[in-house]
Amino acid sequence: MPLARSSSKHSLPPLPTVAAHAATTSDATHLLDTQRTRRREWLTPSCIRTTITLVVFAAYFAWTWSSHLRHGDPDVPQASWGLPIPSKEGTAPRVPTQAEDVGVEGVLRAPPLGVPKSLQTKWGQYSPWRALDKYRAPPAGCNITQVNILQRHGARYPNAEDGENYAQAVAHLASADKFRDKRLKFLEEYEYGLGADDLVPFGAAQTFESGQVAFKRYGHLVNSTEIPFVRAAGAPRVISTATNWTVGFAAASHQRYQPYLNVIISEEYNNTLNNDCPNAGNGTRETNIWLSNFAPPIAKRLLKGAPGAELSNMDIFNLLAMCPFESVATETMSPFCAMFTEDDFRAFEYHGDLEKYYKTGYGEKLGPIQGVGYVNELLARLTGRPVEDRTTHNGSLEFPLGRVVYADFTHENLMVAVYAAMGLFDVSAPLDPRRLPSDDHSDASGQRWVASRMVPFSSRMVTERLMCSREGEGGAYKEAPYVRILVNDEVQPLEFCGGEEGLCELEKFVESQEYARKSGNGDFELCYG
Repeated sequence: MPLARSSSKHSLPPLPTVAAHAATTSDATHLLDTQRTRRREWLTPSCIRTTITLVVFAAYFAWTWSSHLRHGDPDVPQASWGLPIPSKEGTAPRVPTQAEDVGVEGVLRAPPLGVPKSLQTKWGQYSPWRALDKYRAPPAGCNITQVNILQRHGARYPNAEDGENYAQAVAHLASADKFRDKRLKFLEEYEYGLGADDLVPFGAAQTFESGQVAFKRYGHLVNSTEIPFVRAAGAPRVISTATNWTVGFAAASHQRYQPYLNVIISEEYNNTLNNDCPNAGNGTRETNIWLSNFAPPIAKRLLKGAPGAELSNMDIFNLLAMCPFESVATETMSPFCAMFTEDDFRAFEYHGDLEKYYKTGYGEKLGPIQGVGYVNELLARLTGRPVEDRTTHNGSLEFPLGRVVYADFTHENLMVAVYAAMGLFDVSAPLDPRRLPSDDHSDASGQRWVASRMVPFSSRMVTERLMCSREGEGGAYKEAPYVRILVNDEVQPLEFCGGEEGLCELEKFVESQEYARKSGNGDFELCYG
């Protein structure tokens, strides 16, 4: 059963969700009642569709047009430490062509950030979403019958506490007597100006895009009576992500199908879309070990260019974090990025890998239990049977079975817990907090556990249920349900249930989830005992 928990409440983000059929308010019950009653008799469906289409595309281009204009030739002066220095002059603006604006799947893409991709991938869990592989249609003889999407919120501002720490770290560096390094000169007039907690416009555009992609891929499953069932954890940025996704889905269907946010699950209680386990570790021990390893040499180097300043190990991490957060907020490369080398960001990335592994991943005994509730809900949807769960599923909330498209919106720590509970991204040896893995993460200490690949902003795990006709014993063909899981468009091997070509028989997949089906074998009680 869900347990009460403390949670701070934040005002809703001042970002346009452009959803005429959904509102955002901290009171979930009031929000859903409002959604269902706000239409007026004098509004015809045709009028609604036309209005929403105009608002959607006007808002989208308002978000992205200035970004497209300022992103020209990616070649900019190179810093001596290996990363580009943002150019004050920039390059001649260019007008984006239709081919550039419209992706390969015919959807409007989120605007570019003006940051090298090789750098964006080293931001750990703060990396923007990227496809890890080209989406592959199911094998011949298989047809998708159900889709379950679990998606992290889009790019955001730092949370309030982290933002204060980032601003303090900037102030510590800016207190230098003088700046001997030209890369630090901008600090002479710099003022910290990032918001807190809410989605940034780039994050809203990311999730609008993902809604379009969902329709392009799975729109053949929906009809006027079968539209996506959508839930969100109660944080404002998650709610905004969900509503932007619904608007993207509706826009891609030309307003023929207009999903709305069906259920908001309050984060005042432990729930299947928000991790919580008071007795679990949070990875601080391991990340501090790694921070004490890589931060001092960076601090020593920075202080040569900023005599008189004082920087702690944590200040170094916070200054590194300014690069991704300011870049996604301004949609151009932050000057903080040029202060660091590629190796610095590799160390920063590994800090995120360690945090996720030792917080809600395999490195924390009580990590996987925090994802069990969602896994049991997923099993219920796949099998069409009622949820059997003694952890975080709330049976009093709407939870229909038999739908063809489900979309749930959450946080990255919950997604990591789901991966661990399910058996995805398993590693043969624990991550070493004293040693950086190889560049390709192929050695035993790194392997496939990479936060920027698993849980970037707007990351998504998609579980497809398929009906496949496959050759069996004696050459006879047998039709049976299968499961396929994609994480950021990369098909997972599903070795834990005997996967072949990324497919597991549904029955074997369910059997493989013994830890979840047994509600964690008592681990849930350890969270609160």
